[in-house]
This record gives sequence, C-alpha cells and structure tokens, in this order.
Amino acid sequence: MKIKLKYLLVFIVALGMMSVFIGTGAAEDGPYVYIRYFNNGTGVDAYVYWDDSAANGGPYNFAWADDVLSSCDDLDWQAGSPDNAGTADAVFKLSVTKYINYFFKVSSGDKVTIARAFPLDFNNTANSYRYENDYAHGNFAPGTGMCATCHITHTALGGYLLKQATYYELCLLCHGSSSTQSKYDVETGKVYMGPETGWVDSLAGPIGSGVTTIISKHDVDDTGDVMTTVYGSDPARMLTFTCVSCHNGHSGKNDNYRLLKKTIYPADGGWNPQTVVFNAYAVVKDITVGEDVYYISGNSEFCAACHLDYDEGTAYYADGEYTSFYKHPVTVGSTIYSVEDREIWPTAGDYLPLQVDPGAGTTDKRNAVVCGTCHFAHGTYKIFNVYLPETGETISSQKMLRLDNYGVCESCHKK
Repeated sequence: MKIKLKYLLVFIVALGMMSVFIGTGAAEDGPYVYIRYFNNGTGVDAYVYWDDSAANGGPYNFAWADDVLSSCDDLDWQAGSPDNAGTADAVFKLSVTKYINYFFKVSSGDKVTIARAFPLDFNNTANSYRYENDYAHGNFAPGTGMCATCHITHTALGGYLLKQATYYELCLLCHGSSSTQSKYDVETGKVYMGPETGWVDSLAGPIGSGVTTIISKHDVDDTGDVMTTVYGSDPARMLTFTCVSCHNGHSGKNDNYRLLKKTIYPADGGWNPQTVVFNAYAVVKDITVGEDVYYISGNSEFCAACHLDYDEGTAYYADGEYTSFYKHPVTVGSTIYSVEDREIWPTAGDYLPLQVDPGAGTTDKRNAVVCGTCHFAHGTYKIFNVYLPETGETISSQKMLRLDNYGVCESCHKK
C-alpha cells in the first residue's frame, strides 16, 4: 500500500502521546524559545532561552505552569524574572520535578510562544544516551542531536529522510514498549512516572499491533493495510489512516494538545479539511496516579473531522448526512443526561474526562460530555459483552470504551 505523502506532515508521535496545547485565542507567534536540561545531582534544572531584545520585539513577559486553575479553564501561570532580560541572551532557570509536565510562556500583547518540558531521568546508568534537549518534537537547542532520532541524511528508508520505512515503525522507536526514549509508551498505553511508581495507564490507551490483549483500537500500523471505512461517515469512502492522520511530528508554537493537527487532511481525496483548535491540558497532580486531562474545547470537533455525523446527536431525533440514526449528544452539559433533571456527575474514581460547557454558569464549567469522555483515542483493554437472550449469543462490540460494559453510561445516568 502506498501512502499519499502529500497530505502528511513529516512523522508522528502516536495519538495522544505528546505535548499539551495552550489556548491563546487569536494570538500570534512570539519569539523562538528552546529548552535545555541539566542534571543537578538530585533533580533536573530546566533552562529556557529566548531573544528578549527590542530588535526581536522584546522585552517579553515570562511565566511557567505545571497545573491548572481551580476553574480548569486555563493553566495556573506563575510569573518569573529571567536573567539577561532585554537582551538576546535571556534565560530563565527552574528546578523541576522529574515526570511532571511543565509549560513556559513568553509573551508580549498578542505575541505568545508556549514551550513545554517533560523532564525525565537522563545521564544515568539507565538512560546514559539521553540528550540534554530531551523533547524530540520541538524547542530544539542550537546544535541539537535530536534530529538524528528520526532522520538520517543518506540512508533513509522513508520519505523526508525518515529512518524507518513506515510511520508506525518510526514512532515506536521512541514510543514502543521496548524503548526508554520517551515516558509515553503508545504501544501498550502506558506513561512512565519514575522509578518508584513505574508505568501507569495513559490517557489515550493502547494501540500496538502486537499487543494481543487490546480489545479494540484505531489501526495505524502502516506496515500492513490501513485502508478503512469510517463509522459515521460515507460507507463507500475509504480512508488511509496512520499516525500522521492525526498528529504532527514537529511542533510549532502554540500547538494543539498532543500535537494534534490544526488542519486535518485525511490521506484520501474527497475529504474536506477541517481546522480545529483542540484546547486541553495534561497535567500531573500526583506522580503515583499519572496524568489528568482537562478538555477545554475542540475534542468532538476533532473526532468529527472523520466521524462526520457523530457531533450532531440530540437523542430525540434521528439525524445525520450519512447515517440517519439517533445519536448520543456531545459537547453539552451534564444536566441533559441527569435523572429527573438533576445534575449527576461521574463517580469519583471513574476518571471520565469532561469538557467545558460554554453555556454553563458555574465557576467550574467542566461538565460537558464529549467523545473523549467515553472513548479512548487509541484503544482499550476494557470489555463490552452483550448477551442476547433471544438468540443465546453474546456479542462483543467494543469501541475503545474507557470502562467495562455499560460503565461509561452508569457513571452519569446512574439508573
């Protein structure tokens, strides 16, 4: 199978496995920012560099964050004062906790740049080959060695001088279960939280083609056939679906959450490109638990770029351009799903992520059900088996659900 590369943007870091988008509205890109990491003996120091001179539009304001506000609608930014402010060699040093997600904002008016850091262990026995510029998808320091992680100049096996013949093989160089180059293992759906905690479940779920315990998943393994029809779309139209159908490999400034594409071009003709601002935050409040996701906007819209009908449900009327069925509504508040119009929230411990409901009047507006509330983006280990008494059959119909059987339904409806 030949993938149509003209629709693809370089390589991938598989779905749900990378960076965090910070919403900036109509903001323009600010200055170029890069990050270096240095072992300080017991932890890691992150150094953030940028040109703060007037010739480059400076001086700029600086802030950093590792958590969200109590309202969950933005990051909890902390102001910082850089050294060498007003010069071309501005730098801010922050002693960071390993395996916590950090975000650095350099801004002046509408000019905003967001850089992100995922500090891990490096320069030790287990990871002696880790580069000081730890993030392979952007924020590159001058003279970085990270380009060689994915590209090779004269003996490339794939287009764009990629080291592997397929996107799937390339992504698993760092994001596979046998790799230690990233804290995100997309193959088995795990995120590494340090030597004391180890690997815990990721926010996206597993997607590995060789992991036999996966119940259902998106098929992105382009070492084989990845031509597929799409639920909720034209059944006669086929889509070539790979890692880069959803993700960019190189970050820019103010990226979508997880490096998800802002303009989505499925790899086959006839699909209309969709521009989506996917605004969300993945933060680590407790290393022993892993990451939490805070959806702000764009979740259902992103999924509906391919699953065209699934953001148009009301549950009261059959609708859809391609499939006229009754569909569960999305991007609406929890009161719609409540029993007798009472607000009923997911049960503590279910970890079902909600999104901001634009129509809600409360301070914490995270009460809207979206695609990611019920479904993993990559795949699931959860079981969904339905017994049909009239036939005596048990039908399995897993669709990447976050909880077993009807757990996602009972979390809100509580019948």
